[in-house]
Amino acid sequence: MKFFSTFLAAVFVALLSVVGTMAQTSDQVISAIQSFITASSNLNAEVTPLNAVTFATMGFVIADGFNNITSAVNTFNAEFSPATPAYPDDAALAVVDVLTTFVEVHQDLLNVVIGKHSLAAMFGLTAPIAAALRALEAVVDTFAFALINLIPTESGPATEQVNALSVTFANATTTYDS
Repeated sequence: MKFFSTFLAAVFVALLSVVGTMAQTSDQVISAIQSFITASSNLNAEVTPLNAVTFATMGFVIADGFNNITSAVNTFNAEFSPATPAYPDDAALAVVDVLTTFVEVHQDLLNVVIGKHSLAAMFGLTAPIAAALRALEAVVDTFAFALINLIPTESGPATEQVNALSVTFANATTTYDS
């Protein structure tokens, strides 16, 4: 099971590296965000069924999954160019639509992880999860600010989404730092 999830994560990061080298068009940014949505959704599917019996052997998937998403977003962040012109209105709207979906899916994941805190504490996994959460929040913030610069006509709605996600990140990190 661990090999399969590690293999999928490696393929995901490699795919984003290829996409990231060209990540300047709105379609490429949308595709990357959709990949982040898929990764978050897949991690949620792995984390949701964890319980007191399975957490001891599978609880590591939370920190590992966050670290894999962090690597993918970080790779993509490295490819943003300040020279990229702002996207037209229709593209900006499409970016905000997919960003909204990402925020919803990621908030769902973070809320599930918050709910698993007592299990993580029982098995001594709160510190690695907290570290993974902080690292992920940092790269998502970097991504969001670069993205907002590309969609000035939709910066208000995009900023609202980013702020909403920041609140959920803060709740998760506060929970795991305690």
